[in-house]
Amino acid sequence: MSLPGNYLDGRSHAGKAVMLQRDAHHLVFTDGVHTRRYLAHAVTFQAGASGLPDQLQLPDGGVIEVASAYGCQQLTQRLPLAARLLEWLQQGWPWLRLLLIVLVASMLWMGYRDGLPWLAGEAARRTPAAVEQTMATATLTLLEKTSTLRPSQLSPARQEALQQLLLQAAPGTSRYHYQLRLLDARELGPDLIPLPAGLVVMTDQLVRQAKSDDELFAMLAHAVGHVEARHGLRGLIRTGGLSLAVSLFTGDTSTLQAVAPIMLADMKYSADFEHEADIYMHRTLAARGLSPCVSAALLARLDGPEHAAVSLLSAHPGDPDAARQCPQAAAG
Repeated sequence: MSLPGNYLDGRSHAGKAVMLQRDAHHLVFTDGVHTRRYLAHAVTFQAGASGLPDQLQLPDGGVIEVASAYGCQQLTQRLPLAARLLEWLQQGWPWLRLLLIVLVASMLWMGYRDGLPWLAGEAARRTPAAVEQTMATATLTLLEKTSTLRPSQLSPARQEALQQLLLQAAPGTSRYHYQLRLLDARELGPDLIPLPAGLVVMTDQLVRQAKSDDELFAMLAHAVGHVEARHGLRGLIRTGGLSLAVSLFTGDTSTLQAVAPIMLADMKYSADFEHEADIYMHRTLAARGLSPCVSAALLARLDGPEHAAVSLLSAHPGDPDAARQCPQAAAG
C-alpha cells in the first residue's frame, strides 16, 4: 500500500510531501526526486495528540507526519491484534472461503455418516410396537401379492414345531410376540425375512435345505437378532434420511407406514447390522450347546452351484469366510 505523508528532516521547519511504502523489511518513502529507506523495526510509531497527525520517528531524527493512524501502524506492522486479523481475513478471503466450504462439507458428511445412524436408532426406539406390527403385516401382504407366494405345504405339526423353534430362539423378555409365517415360494427359493414386531417369514424351500432343526434354529436366531435390534426399522430410517427420522420423533408415522412395505420387502442389511445379528445368534447357539458352524453348513449349501441363480437369505447369517473355516460347512 502507498500512504501520503509530510517529511521533516529535523533540521528545518519546512516539510516535504512524500509517498510511503513498505517492502519486506524496510519503510521506503520518496518525494519524487530522492528516495530514502529505513529498517522497519527501527521506525517508531507515535500517536498524535487530538487534532494532530500521527508520526513516524525515523532513526536519524527525521519525522514523517501521517494523517491516517491505521495506515501508519500498518506500514510499521504495529497494528492491534484485531486489526491484523481483519487485514488477514480480507487478504486471504478466497482461500478462507474455500476452507470454510471444505469444513462445512466435512461436517455435513460426518453428521450424515455418524449422526443419522444414531438418530435412526433413537427414532426406532421411540416407535411403538403397534406401529411396527402394522408395517410388518402390510409388508407380508405385499409379499403375498407380488412374489407368487403360496400357503406352506408343510404339515400343521411341522409348522407348529418350527413355530416353537422360533420362540426358543427369542429372548424371554422380548417386547414382541414372535410369529413364524411359513410360505411355499418356488420362484423365490430358500429365504428368511425378519420383519418388525417379531414377524418372521420362512419359505418351505429353506426348511427342505436344512439337514437338521439345529441349522434352522441358527437361522431363526439370526432373524431374531435383527428383530430385537430393530434393524428393519433403523434401515428404513437410514434410507429415508433426516426428514423421516424427524417425523418419527414428532410422532408422525404416516410417511413411514406408507413406504415401509415396499422397502422392507427387499431390505438388505448393512455389514454392521449383520454383525450385530451374528453376535446374538452365536450367543443363542452357545446357550443351547451348539456351534456357530451349524449356520455355516447351511449357508455353504445355499451358496453352492445349485443355488447360484437363487436369491440368498435376506438376513444373510454370517460371513462366507467364516463358513469356509468350519469343517461342517466344507463337508456339507
